[in-house]
Parts: sequence; structure tokens; C-alpha cells
Amino acid sequence: MMEKNYDVLVKDRLYFGGAKDAEAAFANESVDVVIDVRVNGLSTEEQVKVNYTYKHLPIADEEEEVASSIEKVAQEIVTTYEAGQKVYFHCGSGGGRAGVAATAVLMELGLASTLEEAEQAVKNARSQVTIRPNMAKALTKLYK
Repeated sequence: MMEKNYDVLVKDRLYFGGAKDAEAAFANESVDVVIDVRVNGLSTEEQVKVNYTYKHLPIADEEEEVASSIEKVAQEIVTTYEAGQKVYFHCGSGGGRAGVAATAVLMELGLASTLEEAEQAVKNARSQVTIRPNMAKALTKLYK
């Protein structure tokens, strides 16, 4: 079994972490879809080489696009989850954007009743998660 440097958001169904652990999550958990939330995703050549279904849904940096990009990612993860599939989603290190996506997903699924509760659950799952101020602002706009 490949080393697990990624974490579980919803048991047996949703996983998150860094880019370099996508292959391990695919191998260990048989994930159906890998969603990359980095601004710059895999190149076309790299996409051809991976064994999994790859989707690039970047969480934006631009102030006016942050909230809508988070919402788009969260809804895609939820839709895939509700279709009975397993998802691994990641940013670069698994400490920034992936944590933001995880927080939004818990809110969308109703697995947390407040944003604070969702963020705490995500940090409990993956201690290195840090939500930057612009992302926190966007989450507040969406889920407060």
C-alpha cells in the first residue's frame, strides 16, 4: 500500500490532500475522480499519463471570483459524491485551497451546521490546513 499523506473528509468516500498524493489516493482508495483545485493544473501531456479521471476546477485568486470558484468546486464534489463516487481533491500541498474546498463541501452536504464547525472538522482531519483571509471572506459570503 502506498503511503497515506492525504486525509479523509468523509469515511470511504471523500479524501483530500496534496497534488503528489493523488496517485496514492487512487491506488489505495479506488477513487473515481481526482479534482485539482490549484490555479495551474496538470498539462495536457500530464493528464494523458494519469490512471484516474482528472478534473481541473481552480479556486481563483481574484477577489471577485473566489466565492463563485469555491462554490463551483464544492458543487462538483457534492454531485460526484451523491452519484455514489469516491473523490480525491487536492491543491499543491493540501494545506490551502483543498482545505477551503473541504470546508465548503461539509457545508454543502449539511455535515456541519456552522462555518466554524466545518473549518474545525477540516483542521481536525488535516492539521496543516490554513485558510487564507481572502478565502475565509469568500466562505463567509457563501455560507454565513
